Amino acid sequence: VVSTQSTGVVCFIPLYYTLYYTLYYIDTLYCAVNRIPMLFANRAIFMIAWLLPLSSSADETPPTNLIVINIQQLGWGDVGLYSPWRSDTPNIDALAKDGVTLDSLYCETSATASAGTFLSGKQAASWGLYSSNNAEPTQLHENSGFILPADLVLLPHILGNNSYNTKFLGRWNLGQRPQANPVNFGFKSFQGTVSDLGSKYDDLRYPNIGFYRNGNIVRRIYDSDDSDFGVMEKGIANFTKLYTQEAALFVEITEEPFYLHLSLDALVHPPYRSQEYVGSSSGSRATAYTDALQEIDNLVGELTATLERLGKKERTLIVLTADSTALASHFVAGSNNPFSGETGDTTEGGVRVPGLLSLPGYNFNTSRSEQVMNLADLHVTVLSLLGMEVPKCEEEKCVAGGMDVSQSLTTGQPINRTVAIYRGRTLMAIRMGRHKAHRMSVSSFVPGQFLDTLTSYALKDTTANPILYDVVADPSERFFVGGGFDAVSARYSSTMPAMKDEINYVLENVVMTGGLLNECNDAFREWAPPGCAQFELCLQPSQDKLKMCVIPQYG
Repeated sequence: VVSTQSTGVVCFIPLYYTLYYTLYYIDTLYCAVNRIPMLFANRAIFMIAWLLPLSSSADETPPTNLIVINIQQLGWGDVGLYSPWRSDTPNIDALAKDGVTLDSLYCETSATASAGTFLSGKQAASWGLYSSNNAEPTQLHENSGFILPADLVLLPHILGNNSYNTKFLGRWNLGQRPQANPVNFGFKSFQGTVSDLGSKYDDLRYPNIGFYRNGNIVRRIYDSDDSDFGVMEKGIANFTKLYTQEAALFVEITEEPFYLHLSLDALVHPPYRSQEYVGSSSGSRATAYTDALQEIDNLVGELTATLERLGKKERTLIVLTADSTALASHFVAGSNNPFSGETGDTTEGGVRVPGLLSLPGYNFNTSRSEQVMNLADLHVTVLSLLGMEVPKCEEEKCVAGGMDVSQSLTTGQPINRTVAIYRGRTLMAIRMGRHKAHRMSVSSFVPGQFLDTLTSYALKDTTANPILYDVVADPSERFFVGGGFDAVSARYSSTMPAMKDEINYVLENVVMTGGLLNECNDAFREWAPPGCAQFELCLQPSQDKLKMCVIPQYG
């Protein structure tokens, strides 16, 4: 049995056997008449012997490699695919020529929840990734005791069990403690950070955060004497340059198949870039954010060029997306246009992210897909595209787990899909078809984007009459169809019964099982990680005092 990828070669071999026997009989007749050696047949035998290795290796064609490029705080308005007037992302835009652009891809309301949802293929809230403080964002505290559940099967586990070489580069959003390191959860190697860069730490209340190779710390990034790992001054650091070099090296020397996961945090406010990219976006918005975006785009270009040079591009599925949207309320940040809101919100500007799948030669039937999907769906769809068995849904509509939407990408016909939007453990909204219903809302005050029905630092509870929008006709959510305190629209009355049924289905089937982000302790910070003694990087731990994690609420 041979794979379909090798069918062309396997079908080619019998042609030579046919040619061989034809030559053999002709040669036999000719030699019998003329009493000379069987030259043609001998040459045919030599030709087939030379080709036989092709037939034996045809059924051993390497499986498709996988590269995931995840860019934190990347907005729709920052990418040329969605904003053609922007010129900062030519290499990202070029990826879409060999694939499909995802126009209705939803992340979670925090980078932590998004990372957990994509890697697990399950809605993060469904396996406990939230704090028991209701309606708080599911963002990992720097002093959190969170460690991923040991029985949670992640994408690197699945691919590792299928002989993939796995590597994680960049910001790990799923725990700072040594037990939470990505090498303990399926990745064979890791280089990057486990905490937000933030501001300079004082080593008294907050430790200077570390840069890691596998499970060991190798540098403290502030006041480092190594420019490769250090933050030299505000807004300048070489991490993206380092990740570019390491990604290209991994692709070059690693035996196939491989899975490379990049989680890039250069756009997280305040953004950083290397010295050579300072001022690089003078022809664009000319901010540190767009400088950093151009350096990330260069990473994409260098990586794809390496794949092409090595002849691996045709065998590599590239997934590019974001686990959070842009911090649109700040000038030195990104743009979520045409959507309203910013990262952390439940409006479209807080949860709809850029996304694309690129695989040369694959028959995507459309260059742009309107398929409504979330990051759990992306996980399952990636497995399907890699030719692997996809997990079965635990319930009929697959609202807790991911759904395989690869059929929609190859036929161009969207599959009916409901996306549940959570903030912590609270179901805030659902997207179903062209409509979105907000049952609760918290939205930032983004300049020029005040929304009468949604903008509020305090939690708005409209569960009795969810606020309804047509996000196809009105992606900025400025003109509500109805809901809140005034449900008078005929369209609202005809649409909401089905939406409410769907809301109730989600509430019944996404079962809350615990609060994995409840425990915080300053002793959990990066005081003395493994490897610190070797480089004299150990610090005196803070007071060991366990407490309930608390995120301040505005309003």
